[in-house]
Amino acid sequence: MKLTIFSRVMIAQSAMILLVMVVSVYALGKLRLVSHLNSDALTVDAACVNAEKKLLKSFLAEMRNGEKYSLLHDSSFREEYVKNRADFLDSLSKLEFALDSKREKTLLGEIGALHTQYERDLLAASSLAEGDNHKSNASESIIERVNELIRIRELAISEKTALARDHADSAAEFMLWVTTIGIAGALALAYMHARGISRPLKRLAQEMQHIGRGEFSRSVHIKGPAEVQELTVSFNRMSEELEHLDRLKADFTAHVSHELRTPLTAIREGTAILLEGIPGPLTASQQEILEVVRNHSQRLFQCISSILDLSKMESEMMDYDFTMCDLNGLVANCVKAVELIARKREIRLQTNMDEKLPMLFADERRIAQVMDNLLSNALKFSPDGGEVLVDVHLASNEGREAREVWIKVSDNGPGIPKEELQNIFKQFYQSRKHKVKGLQGTGLGLAIARHIVEAHKGSIWAESDTGKGCVFCFTLPICPGTSRGGRFADTSESDCHV
Repeated sequence: MKLTIFSRVMIAQSAMILLVMVVSVYALGKLRLVSHLNSDALTVDAACVNAEKKLLKSFLAEMRNGEKYSLLHDSSFREEYVKNRADFLDSLSKLEFALDSKREKTLLGEIGALHTQYERDLLAASSLAEGDNHKSNASESIIERVNELIRIRELAISEKTALARDHADSAAEFMLWVTTIGIAGALALAYMHARGISRPLKRLAQEMQHIGRGEFSRSVHIKGPAEVQELTVSFNRMSEELEHLDRLKADFTAHVSHELRTPLTAIREGTAILLEGIPGPLTASQQEILEVVRNHSQRLFQCISSILDLSKMESEMMDYDFTMCDLNGLVANCVKAVELIARKREIRLQTNMDEKLPMLFADERRIAQVMDNLLSNALKFSPDGGEVLVDVHLASNEGREAREVWIKVSDNGPGIPKEELQNIFKQFYQSRKHKVKGLQGTGLGLAIARHIVEAHKGSIWAESDTGKGCVFCFTLPICPGTSRGGRFADTSESDCHV
């Protein structure tokens, strides 16, 4: 089952949230452990060490004042002795509640017993020498045991500090690895999710561009989320409907155009007979009216012929008569045919043709139709007194043998806006700028020219800037090897050009 985009987003977000929760819970547990160890070391162990040091300090003061009293029998030393003894016993009683290890409790009990022995020896001493001996043994034992208590607690503090540091380091390393792996996994998941959506959408966008260019026979099969597959089904249905409508339009246009040719031919022939005076003489006004009818009939006939030709070209039913032809002679004849029109408007017609052009294998009549369309456009949009240039030359190929011929028709008219250059070769398309200026046209000439050039395996395009004129270019291959119907056959190079 294909996951929807919503399901994919929820899974990706849930995975990220779960990862963050796991890392957060682990980090919280480690932080609480480290905090407990540090708190225990700072509060319990440090307090015990301070109490043990106070115990040692009290005993040393007690021992010092007791010895002074036993030598001098001064009451002030006795008072200090009693005070220090009370401090010692107070610290000892506090340590009994603070210390928790068996070793520490044993040492604390021994210190209490040794202190009692020290007091008894101090009070019961009969001579200075004997008293010093007993007091020295007890006091040294007390000092040794208190120092051992201090060492035990300081060792516990260092062990807890080291343990807290180890836990912090292990937690940091674990979080680093989990975060790195999680981020890498999240990026991989995000990439797969984005790619799974963007690729089919990009494919659909490309197919939509084909539809926009009038290529309606498109059917795509795209794997992706459920929404994208539904969109693909809708796209295929739309392309089928558009193809059907386009076919109906083409059939209707061809049928109507074909049906119009018969009565139009009768009108043309009847007009010609009347103008020749066969039925009888005509007055000047009658002859003028018939001239208008003949001109409009001829224009309508050419329009219908263009529509029929375009319908055949789009359905790939147009027949081309490919023969060896002289392109220079063909272009010269086309230029000569429009010289009268150019002379009336004082437009300079200039040609620049390469004399070394080889013979081409092409349909001479159709290529002449392309040249007639381009020259007619150039003259139509050139201002009076302007200039039209026709340039024919071999395409440069960096020292290698040229494989195609370039034909350019340039004018110095108003030009074409850049945003319209991609549309001018579409059928019935006319520039909005030209419509405003009232320049007439059917919008079929360039579309027919494109079909003819592409049938010869060439290409056609336009280059223009508004106000700087326009250049129409098309190319023809020197060795096309074309067969009937516009399709190319396998022929050797020697058969293609002289």
